[in-house]
Amino acid sequence: MTVLAGCSDSASLPSSPAARESPSDAAPSLNFSSGTPTSGYQSMTFTLTDDADTINIGGLFTLRVPANAVCTLNTPIGAGTWDQPCNTLDWRSSVTITAKYGVSSTGPEINFSPELRFSPSIKVTLSTSYYARNLTANRNYYASHPWALKFLDMYFQAGLNAPLVADAVSDPSLTTHVNLWSGNVWRRIKHFSGYNVTSGDQSLDAPPPIIDY
Repeated sequence: MTVLAGCSDSASLPSSPAARESPSDAAPSLNFSSGTPTSGYQSMTFTLTDDADTINIGGLFTLRVPANAVCTLNTPIGAGTWDQPCNTLDWRSSVTITAKYGVSSTGPEINFSPELRFSPSIKVTLSTSYYARNLTANRNYYASHPWALKFLDMYFQAGLNAPLVADAVSDPSLTTHVNLWSGNVWRRIKHFSGYNVTSGDQSLDAPPPIIDY
């Protein structure tokens, strides 16, 4: 990955927060962001090619793109296309991506442009360690009480501050994973544009996260 340029729309992102409640008979709180104002967004630009790449996006998200995963920009995109085969970038091609990211009142969120999709035969993932301090400190609790993670999910967003979409309801391969050892929250993504990781939102009936050990 070659970083072409970077710019900042705000000072700095907040560090990974501590839990609001201590471990007890009740579930430790994962509701870090509810009611807080948006911290401001930052942006960075990078290049995707036919090579494998792992991209750290401002210390808030990590994008992992295996080799030959990126569909060409003339590939049809939209509902119903995500699992269709596509031609992928070859060694002569590249795509410049701008990622805008920050922490909103619902949690960490990111938006990518331009819109594109990935080969359905290759798994591209997006992860965040924003909740790692809580998840690792309370690992034993969550392992024995997996229901406590039910409302920690990574949702699709058409754009920053757009409504959250529980796309894993119709496509279980997009279900959120929680690694209790690293503290990473991650999921597969089949396309750009945006994603939000939220906790405590009971209005979206997404599948509960899969716990990784």
